[in-house]
Amino acid sequence: MRGNGETTRSSETNSATRRRDFLRAVGGVGVATGAVGTVAARQGRDNFKLGVVTSLSGDLRFGGQVTRRGYELWKRTVNEQGGIQVGGSSHNVKLVYADAKSNPSTGADAASRMISQQNVDAVLGPYSSNVTLAVVPIMEKNRMPHITGSAESPQIWKQKPKYTFGTIPTVSIIADRATTDILNLEPKAKSVYITGVNEPFSKSTAQAMRKAAKNAGVEVLGFELFPRGTDYTNVVTQAKNAGPDFHFHGGHIGSHVSLVNAARQLDYNPNGFMFHYGVNTDSFKEGAGSKGAMYAFGATVWLPQVERTGGVLFDTPGDYVKAAEDAFGGTPDYTQAGSTAAGIVFGEAFKQLGASPPLNQQQKDELVSILEGIEVNTFYGTVNFETQGQYYHNNAKTKPLAIQLDQDGSPVIVGSEGGGQPTYPVPQWSER
Repeated sequence: MRGNGETTRSSETNSATRRRDFLRAVGGVGVATGAVGTVAARQGRDNFKLGVVTSLSGDLRFGGQVTRRGYELWKRTVNEQGGIQVGGSSHNVKLVYADAKSNPSTGADAASRMISQQNVDAVLGPYSSNVTLAVVPIMEKNRMPHITGSAESPQIWKQKPKYTFGTIPTVSIIADRATTDILNLEPKAKSVYITGVNEPFSKSTAQAMRKAAKNAGVEVLGFELFPRGTDYTNVVTQAKNAGPDFHFHGGHIGSHVSLVNAARQLDYNPNGFMFHYGVNTDSFKEGAGSKGAMYAFGATVWLPQVERTGGVLFDTPGDYVKAAEDAFGGTPDYTQAGSTAAGIVFGEAFKQLGASPPLNQQQKDELVSILEGIEVNTFYGTVNFETQGQYYHNNAKTKPLAIQLDQDGSPVIVGSEGGGQPTYPVPQWSER
């Protein structure tokens, strides 16, 4: 994988030419010019080096790869455009990866090793909230600046972490608003059945869905949380026996696919299925198949067709989509976009800091203070972090969107922020 190598310290007696050739050979990193860049090179490197802790294996690997693509696209684009400019010198970005293996304790151990062994300037965070919750104390202990481009559990921000920030609004905001929009579709649902995986993000999603349903006066026929890897035929059987108008589910992509496949197998036909994250991803569409994915409802905070401010690195959402498709061959979803935005924010904060890498601890603390006051216009929208209240250090103001996949698998905005025409009630499985 690109960026896994560690730049080796050269002898100070090497010529400038040999140093440049060596650095390019082992890491493709940029070489800073001027006195500041020379000092940094003598310290071992002249690139901004960020650690990435995410799930590259295990059952959360689909989402982990989404975050990886987002972070990688930021790095590639920055470096292609000449690096990060600090004090007249140009510094490329280097990413080093640690695999959380979809396990919180493994992620925490990986984060500790990365900080102690890799001498990173900052960290880009995990895909899932349960791993993030395990990693946050490591960042606090080591006073390491950390932005997650994915994790959405409100539990992260209730802790008021000094060193952790997040570009995607908490799920308690996204799921509540998107669910409310979907429950306002005609004919209005009178009952729902809610399921979720019993882990921080998924549990918070299911709870937000239940809150929205109760606020809308919709009867909750069942609320069930279960462990990852559960037998979804049992889940679907119970839900089918309850006979709800709508089925809501909080989970990750793999659990969505398992639920849809079990519903098709058992001919479970509510008027609609709503999932939160992952509906508009290739992994969901491929896993559920075209008939399983079509007409699924979901939530997002970013779509290519929604006009956003633009600015740093990518002028428009369309420019970002083209770059993502050229790099990885698929259309990006909001987690990939949020991950790229996390990198962009770090890049702008490095510029404001005005210090060449590697950063010392005082500079890292100053970087955190900069992040608390920063406002960056990006293709993803304006990013600025809350500095008080229950959403502390979360980018909470980005608007959620309720969506539905059409027959071709394309997302249609169906809530109050869109006005697209939903297919509702959805056709039964036998009619697709």
